[in-house]
Amino acid sequence: MPRILDDGDVDRLLPPSAALAGVRTAFTLLAAGQVQDEPRRRTHAGTATLNVMSAIAPTLDAIAVKSYPVIRSETNRGSVITLLLYSVETGLLRGVLKADLLGRRRTSAASALATEVMARPDSSTVCLLGTGFQAPAQIDALVEVLPRLHTVLVVGRSADRAAATASVLRQAHPRLHVESGESPTEAVPRADVVVTATGAAEPLFDGGLLRPGTHVNAVGSNHAERRELDRTTFRRTAQVAVDSAAVARLECGDLLANGLDPDIAVEFADVMAGDVTGRTSEDDITVFESHGLALQDLVCAVRVLEAADEAGLGSVADLGAAADVGEWTTVPRHDPERSQRRDA
Repeated sequence: MPRILDDGDVDRLLPPSAALAGVRTAFTLLAAGQVQDEPRRRTHAGTATLNVMSAIAPTLDAIAVKSYPVIRSETNRGSVITLLLYSVETGLLRGVLKADLLGRRRTSAASALATEVMARPDSSTVCLLGTGFQAPAQIDALVEVLPRLHTVLVVGRSADRAAATASVLRQAHPRLHVESGESPTEAVPRADVVVTATGAAEPLFDGGLLRPGTHVNAVGSNHAERRELDRTTFRRTAQVAVDSAAVARLECGDLLANGLDPDIAVEFADVMAGDVTGRTSEDDITVFESHGLALQDLVCAVRVLEAADEAGLGSVADLGAAADVGEWTTVPRHDPERSQRRDA
């Protein structure tokens, strides 16, 4: 019977370190040609857009279908994100996951992995451009791969929101020195790593501000007409990596909206595997374009589901007898505390 898991279960079972391991596995499988990843497809009707992406990983006995509607035209954030996980061997539904937090964890893990592979290992200052739901997760993941990280510069259009995000990060990471402000002009030149995690349609800063040796994780631009980075950034960049060439040709706005050929980029899986060089010198400026792969969701979902099965977390649904009437018979959620009290 499939197990149903919510964000609380994901929070417990997929900490940033586990998400990082999962995304590393996803790119390893991708480099080995052992998986199939289907780029995001968007279907529009009026003000509603349905986003659907999928992947198959036979070695993990997993098929994943992730979907989410976007209703408001001024945002690219899904109102509800759901992931269905099926078995390759049987075709049966293994699990249903609410995938909002899972998506944040796997996206930030991809940035962290790219930083580990492409940034200077002595990087100590991160400039975080963005104050939305994705922003804090980026830092949560980067602390896993940057042992010398000391300073985080939070930049947002709203000083209040930037300050609020900085406060969240200070509480989560007391050892970090966190500043906030509204000026990319002041923050970007100080950074060893720049993260753009916004819904911006136009470049956030002048690429001439990047100092030699900077690594950029561009997270927010997954629409062909939206860009967070300008042409100057790419003119100065020694290497551009994308999580998928097929996805980049469809929706890498940082390249497409700047009139650049997506084929100038290499696939990050090849960089991680050592088949392509990510950085040749300390002065290289490097860019990772993160659009998100269903394969990343799949691997992380498998980890969460297996851990939930072992711990007895979530609810299970019997789809057999109830299939004829279109109803699910649910089993009450497992309560670990209640179980411990009963065992005591």
